[in-house]
This record gives sequence, structure tokens and C-alpha cells, in this order.
Amino acid sequence: MRKRNRLRRRFGEMQMKLHSSYGVRRVVAAFVLAPGPKRRQVAALQNGFTLLEVLVSVTMVALMAVALWSVFRISLTSWARGNAYIDANQRQRSVMDLVKKQMTSVYPAISPADLQLGGPVYPIFVGAHESVQFISLASLRFNQNPGLTAVSYELVRGDQGSYSLVEREEQYLGIDPTQEGSLDRKDNRVIPLFENLVSFGFEYFDPGTNESPAEWVREWNSKLTGGLPSAISMSMVNRDAKGQTLSRHVVIPILAKPFDPRLGFTNPLQMRPPRRLGNDFSPSQR
Repeated sequence: MRKRNRLRRRFGEMQMKLHSSYGVRRVVAAFVLAPGPKRRQVAALQNGFTLLEVLVSVTMVALMAVALWSVFRISLTSWARGNAYIDANQRQRSVMDLVKKQMTSVYPAISPADLQLGGPVYPIFVGAHESVQFISLASLRFNQNPGLTAVSYELVRGDQGSYSLVEREEQYLGIDPTQEGSLDRKDNRVIPLFENLVSFGFEYFDPGTNESPAEWVREWNSKLTGGLPSAISMSMVNRDAKGQTLSRHVVIPILAKPFDPRLGFTNPLQMRPPRRLGNDFSPSQR
């Protein structure tokens, strides 16, 4: 009997302990899973970061921000440099198109000759390695110089040792500007075309004859040759603000040919039909 009572007593204690632990688990589960601020407080207590974790996270975020900023800065610099290069190249191309148009439109105006002294007949064109003068049908300032225009290109030296190609022009009034020097006057407006040039040069193509071969020459005097060159070559090397150099080489053809009405003069009296003498014709008509 005593053993049975002891066993019953122990069994009852074990059941009480089991029920008590099960109740505690239910209370804890209800407290943890309960909605509202209690659940958030418990979650905040369970999901907190240590000081070391916070320092590591902040350091990693700072390193990532520095890397992203470096990439962004390099991209902005490359974009700005590319735009500056494109703008400068586009400006040079636009100016080059105007120069090509003006040189292609060379007009073979004959230099006025002295009626008393006479002289050779030649078109107005004088070219050197660093300058050229001619008459053109196209003007860079059309509103001021319509019609035939006397044009001069010249290479001038700047203050910092660089060179610039400038253009002067005036309306052609029948006077040879290469003889009178009217394009060198100070009152003529100077138009800068290409700046910061390291080197520049003109060359002229001589088509040659049966006795001399065709070749490029550095000087051209139409008074001696009696005609115009077949093409003009422009070679230039300029430097930008960052010291980078850009070279260009352009060949501009000249299609105009000099023509002087005095060379093909025909006496109008010789164009009259011969007179009849009765029924006979003149000897030239027989």
C-alpha cells in the first residue's frame, strides 16, 4: 500500500510539472505572437545589432559610396571632354567648309593692264607658303561684300608663340589688290579662322606641261605662270587647351580657267559677207 501511495504521489507531481510547463510555454507563445506594441518590442529586443556590426556596416557603405562617386566623377569628366572635343571639331569643320567654298569659287579676274605701256595678261592670284590672295565669288561677309570679293589669307603670330590664320576681304572694284596692297590696310576687318596653330602651310598644284611634270609648289605667281593652280593644299596642326594636337590636311580643287576677251578678239568688219561685183564674186568666194 505504501508503495502504491508513493507511486501515485510521484505520478501526480509529474503531471503537475507537465501542466505547469505547458502553461508557461503557452503564455510565452501568446506574449511573443500577440499583436500590437508588445510584439514589436520583443522583436526589437531580439533583432538588435551590436556596435561592431554597426561599425562594419557603416564602413562598407562608405567604401561603396566612395567607389560610386569616383566612377561618377570619371564619367562626368569624360563626357565634358568629349563634348568639348566635338564642339571644337564641329567648329573647325564649319569654318573649313566656308574656306573650301570660298577657295573653290576662285574667279579668274584678269589684272587690269596699262593701255599705254601694255604688259602681260594674267589672272589675279598670288600664293605663298603662309599667305594667298585671289578674287572669289563667295564672301564670308556677304551682306558687306556682295559680288566679286578680293580675299587674302595670312598666317599671323600671336603673343604666346602660337599662330592664327586670319582672313581679310573687300569688294573687288577692278583694282589688283596684289599690286595696290589694299588688303593690307589696318581699317580692313580681320576674321580669325583657325587659332592656336603649331604649324600651317599652303601648297599649289602645278599641272605641268609636256616639258615639265606636274608637281606641288610652295609659291605661285600668276604673273609668271599666266594661269591659276589646279588645286590648293592646306596643312595645319593646332593645339587645344590641354596640349593635345590635331592635324588636318585638305586639298581644294580650282576649276576656274582664266579667260581674257582681248585674247580672242575678232574684228566685226571681217564678219561681214563679201560684196558682189555684178555677176562676179570676189576672189574669196570663187
